[in-house]
This record gives sequence, C-alpha cells and structure tokens, in this order.
Amino acid sequence: MAKLYFASLVTLSLLTAMVAGVVIAALVAMGSLDVGFALLMVLAINALIFFISPWLTDLMLKWVNQVAFIDDKMLAARYPHIHAIIHDVAREYGFKAPSVGIIPDRNPTAFTYGLFRSNARIVLTDGIFEFLNEEEARAVTAHELGHIVNRDFLVMTVAGTLVQMLYVIYSSLTRRPAGGGDSKSKNNLFIVGIVAYVMYLLGTYILLYLSRTREYLADSFSAERVEARHLANALVKIAYGITEAADTEQSRELLASTRHMGSVDFKGARHLGLVVEASKTHPEATANAMLFDIYNPWAKLIELSSTHPLTGKRIQALATIANHKRQTFPDIDVEAAAKRANVNPSALWTKFWREVGVLVLPVVVAAIVGLWGLASETPALALLAVPAGIFAWLAFIPIIYPSSAPANETVVDLMGDVAASPVIGRPVRLEGEVIGRVDAGSVFGEDTVFADPSGRINVDFRSLLGPLGDFWTGWRRIKPHINQKGSVTGWFRRGMGGFVIMKELDTTAGRVRAYPYFAGLGTAVFFLAIVGLIAFFAT
Repeated sequence: MAKLYFASLVTLSLLTAMVAGVVIAALVAMGSLDVGFALLMVLAINALIFFISPWLTDLMLKWVNQVAFIDDKMLAARYPHIHAIIHDVAREYGFKAPSVGIIPDRNPTAFTYGLFRSNARIVLTDGIFEFLNEEEARAVTAHELGHIVNRDFLVMTVAGTLVQMLYVIYSSLTRRPAGGGDSKSKNNLFIVGIVAYVMYLLGTYILLYLSRTREYLADSFSAERVEARHLANALVKIAYGITEAADTEQSRELLASTRHMGSVDFKGARHLGLVVEASKTHPEATANAMLFDIYNPWAKLIELSSTHPLTGKRIQALATIANHKRQTFPDIDVEAAAKRANVNPSALWTKFWREVGVLVLPVVVAAIVGLWGLASETPALALLAVPAGIFAWLAFIPIIYPSSAPANETVVDLMGDVAASPVIGRPVRLEGEVIGRVDAGSVFGEDTVFADPSGRINVDFRSLLGPLGDFWTGWRRIKPHINQKGSVTGWFRRGMGGFVIMKELDTTAGRVRAYPYFAGLGTAVFFLAIVGLIAFFAT
C-alpha cells in the first residue's frame, strides 16, 4: 500500500514539476505572456466541469442507461451484502454512505464518480448480481469504495488538468502572432513550446500510469475487507459476463463511456472473456491465458496506453496480498501455470528485441536514405527515403506472415502461449464454428468470432482494398458463414488479447480467402506511386 501511495505522489509531483518548469522557462524567455491567461482559463473551466460533473453524469446515466438510484432501505432489503459493506466503510472513514444506482444491463460492470467522499455515487449493473456471487459482488463494491476513500476523483482531475496545461503552453508559444518581440525571444519561446509538447506527450502516459496505480490501490483496499480471491474471481467473471451478455448499442455506449471508471477495461476484458468459458472443462485455461500479461515483454508496452493494469498483473498482485495475509488463493494459480509452461524470461526478451528490430529496421533504412539525400548535391534524392523504407518493410513480410504449414491448434493452447507476438504471426488452423461478428450490432462487420470446443477467439479479416474491401466483405460475404461449422486458417497474434489474422475461412456456406500481406503490398504500392509522382513533377 505504501509503495502505491508513493507512486501516486511521485507521478503527481512529476506532472507539477513539468508544468512549473515550462512556465518558468517561458517567463525567462520573455517578460510577460498571454499564456498565463490561457492557463487561468484552463483552471477555471476544469474547476467548473469538476464541480458540475456529478450532476451531468447523473443526467447522462438516467437518460441513456436508465439508471435508478435506490434509497437506503431498499438497498438493505434487496442487496444486504452491498448495504453492509458500504455502511461499514463510510462509518469507519467518517463520510456519508454513497448513493447506489442500478443500471438494467447484463454487462457486469461497476463504477463510481462524484466530487468528494461526501457526495460519491456507486453504480452497479444487473450483470454484477447475475454473474457474481455475494462475496464477489462485495469485493467489487469494496474496490469502488477504495476509489472514494482514496479521493481518486480529485487526484485524477488535478493530474489531468496539469497535462492539459502543458498542451495550452505548447499551443500558446508555438502559434504566437508574427508581430511583437525580437526574433531571438520568439525562437526561444518556440523551443520552450516544443519542450512543453514533448512533456505533454510524456504526461499523457504518466497520467495513464497514475490511473493504473489508483486501480492497484483500490484492489488493495478491497482485499483488506474481502478476501483477495473473491476480487480475483470477480475480475475473471466480469470478463466472461461482458463477452456473454447481449451486445447492444446501449451496452456498448455504457462500457465505452465508463471505460476509465469501470472495475475493468472492457476491451481487455472481452479478450479474456473469450477464453474464460474454457475454464469449465480446462481449469488451468484462465491462468495460462494470463501468462502473457505477466511475463511477455510486449505486455509492458501494451499496458502503457491502458487506464487499467492488465488483468493478469492485477490477479498476481492480489495473490501476493493473499499470500501475505495467509489467505487461500486456489482459483487462479498463475505461478503454477508458469511452472507448467516452463517460462524462460530471458528467452522472451531475446525474442522481443528481434521483433522490435523487424519494426524499427525499415524506419532506420528510410532515415539513412533520407539523410544521404539531404547531404548530397541533389536534395530531391531524399524522396527515395519513403520507397526505401517501404521496400525494407516488404522484405520482412515472409517473416511477419510465415508460409509454413499451419498447425492444428485449440483456442486454449493459443491463449496460453506466453511467447505469442503482436508482430510475427504463428500459422494455425482451428476447427469449430463461426458464432457471430466481433461487432455484434453491425451488419457490415468483417471480423468474426470463431468458437472451438475449448473457447472463442476473434478472426481478423484484412482486405487488399483496405476499408472499402473490408466493408464489402462484411456486408456481402460474412453473413452466410455465421452459425456455420468449418475451419479457419491464418496467423495467430497476441496484443491485449489474442486474435487470428484470416488466411482462409472454410465452412459449410463456402470459402472466404484473405491476403493480408497483399493488403500491405497494396498500401506500399500506393505510397510508391505518390512518391513517384512527386519526384516526377519536382524535376
């Protein structure tokens, strides 16, 4: 706990220092600036939004999601386990018990919002009570209470305002009118503006890190009041429930609009949920699927852009808490899964750096050719940088899409592959059934969900014609294959979740072929043609 509080303090201090440093540099570069007024406006607007946001959120949830806030007596009668933990925490920390709202939606999610402890709201969906048992629902509620006790509304608002101020400084200093001040001062201000923008970019990732830290703190708070294993089980069941519940426009809007506030990041949860069903017949499946989150170096990069920690890391942290408290934690044993898989971290890092090289080398080639062209007596040769980079990238297509024979695999085995890559595909073949589109509410979605006896996985179709080809395939070619048995071959990759890039879908309704490497080739040829035209007219 102390480590997590320290991490939050450090990130807030870093953001404050960034803003203060850039403001001081700007004042040194020029005596007085209108950027000060812009910053005051940012503070005033953010303060106004902060103070009215709970009531705006109330209106949105009532209008769009039909939330119903229930009084204390009804809460005690309908959900006594939720009522008890809310009042216990409120009494212990000396604040008014939060209002509780219920949304009639099967997607199991929970979130909290407000200004301060005294006027916080906790919102739960019907899905929480459908998919979770009482102890798991209490654990999720305790997690949301952790956000209230830790004053996360205020912490994240302050941090977000600081990041926004960095962007205002950048915008003000790099877009100043031509008149006024000497050229040296203008140049200095421009440089300070660019530094502010770099800090703004860094600040957005620091802000995301701070958000993940607050999630760990809320998890720890929950584990202090309900055994850690119940929250761990809840995280997995929520992932399954989000996948299982009907995908309606209203549900998608609810999950998307509360993504940063919810107990889990629904995008990551959906990927995990596709394989959780397999745990009914393969108890180790869920733990195996989380090995990637914990041990694969790519997971560290994937997590950088997430508001929530990867689920595997959260469950590992909860297991550590349970071990420290001498509590049982038998349900999801990631350590045992790592031993079964014989995980070799050094080999994973070696593989990671090779794959980074595949991504970086085309950029390096383009940069070298571009610099050579600029340094030559014919600067127009710098235009060759683009085709050089493209040709270098094309050379790696056989590596990115290996042509070896696809191996017969199952979803459980694929998701348990700790060495899976988001860059280099693994040739695979799955037997099963197309059970729907990834975007269930769309009649134009080209990506499908494929189920075998062990689980479900997304199949990604990529057209030679880009978005136009994707649209046509989703509209005209995919529908006949839905609910049909057959096989899919392609390349398995792993990002926040696993997916198969389609090479061929063969069902009782017919066959769909895809050429994802040619899709890349088509893009490359297009850019080469543009560069060729530019070079022709330039000469």
